[in-house]
Amino acid sequence: MNTKVITKNNHLITSLGVGLFLVGIALYMYFLSLSVMHVVMRKEALHDLNELRSQIAKLEASYIEARHEISSEVATLDNFELSDNKIFVSRSEQNLVYNTVSE
Repeated sequence: MNTKVITKNNHLITSLGVGLFLVGIALYMYFLSLSVMHVVMRKEALHDLNELRSQIAKLEASYIEARHEISSEVATLDNFELSDNKIFVSRSEQNLVYNTVSE
């Protein structure tokens, strides 16, 4: 009678161990597929983000171009003339000083 109880307990423990092992394998496969799916979704999201950024850049370029065309048209309406002699100012140091002595 004692061996039947021990055999029954051993069978129960073995069945429980095999069941937990199979559940562990199933959970591992589930989480592995879930992580792979998230990696793929992240790559797709980054691809979409890059496409949107390039579309925004194209729209900004067309906006700037249209703005310059409008500025040119408005300037010609007020009898301004196009000048090829352009002066550009650049700042090489943090402080600018007005120089009254011509060199």
